[in-house]
Amino acid sequence: MSSSWWYGVALFPVVAVTTLLSDFGSRTFILVSSSGGDPNVAAGIASFVLAVASFWAGLFVALVVFGCLIADIRALGDDAHWSPSIAWSLGGLAHVGAAVFSPLLVVSVPLLTCYLYRRRDRLERS
Repeated sequence: MSSSWWYGVALFPVVAVTTLLSDFGSRTFILVSSSGGDPNVAAGIASFVLAVASFWAGLFVALVVFGCLIADIRALGDDAHWSPSIAWSLGGLAHVGAAVFSPLLVVSVPLLTCYLYRRRDRLERS
């Protein structure tokens, strides 16, 4: 039995990009607003909007990835070729955390990459 929930799991790189954009926007906002002299208001507003929008977009996509990972694990639970452990969901949970705390990307990206690689490898043989 094949599940199409993995398409949602494959969105995980979007969270890495939005997290980096959010960090960039936050740093730029702090730099622009704390600079001495005449602050550039347009750059401050643009960096603030970038930081907030990318943070919430990344969090939303991370929750979608986590939900799709859980659904894919459950859908493959009775598969004869590969029945992934529910422990794989910890990678998705780390990815939700990475949307807020970017160093967790070091853990979540390799775990989700490994999950998708292993899923393709095990189910393609059947």
